Amino acid sequence: MSLAVQMLISIPVRVVLRCCTGVALCGLGLSDAGARLGRTVGTYHRTVIFITAKFHVLPEHADHWVDITQEFTQATRDEPGNLWFDWSRSIDDPTEYVLVEAFRDGDAGAAHVQSDHFKAAIVTLPKYLVKTPQVISQMIDQDDWSELGEMKVS
Repeated sequence: MSLAVQMLISIPVRVVLRCCTGVALCGLGLSDAGARLGRTVGTYHRTVIFITAKFHVLPEHADHWVDITQEFTQATRDEPGNLWFDWSRSIDDPTEYVLVEAFRDGDAGAAHVQSDHFKAAIVTLPKYLVKTPQVISQMIDQDDWSELGEMKVS
């Protein structure tokens, strides 16, 4: 396994899922946790790299973060192995942005961290941040978003 792929998947994470009764399901695979919650777990065609990262942006740059990251965001979305790369802004803390991204497989993840736009981002973006971003990176047996059955729209 390449060093780039290890960087993406070697971050220790304890998966915690909570159902509406507040019961925590710690350390279970997604399929096991879904089954314990009484949810039907789909059959997926591949395992993907799923990443979420929190970025705490300096207050003076928070309103411009989308513009600051636009080139990096678009270049990543244009990668053949990128499935999604989406930013959200916290409603509780206007300086916090959450990035949700996914890559087709380890090769796609490696291509991402070895790309010129990634290398540029890790050099240029930290000056806009309060602290080092926090990340959760996992290989998951899912290849797209699933419906939230508890909130089914008829």
